[in-house]
Amino acid sequence: MTLENQEKAPVHDGQEASGPRYTLEELKEHAESLFSVKEEVLAGAFFGAQDKLFTVAEAHTKIEQFMKAKVD
Repeated sequence: MTLENQEKAPVHDGQEASGPRYTLEELKEHAESLFSVKEEVLAGAFFGAQDKLFTVAEAHTKIEQFMKAKVD
């Protein structure tokens, strides 16, 4: 599945069913063009969520939360 593909992917538990979903690897490949971040930032934001699928909007929200998180 590519980011240009508009087919719906299977939804996992706890995920909304709106919009096409992509694997973390697919999102990493396009991290700079979609989110203006390096793929390492995406990896940090999604630490522990490798087996799930995400919409671009969900990924964007998760990256924003990660970037705003306070570091102790």
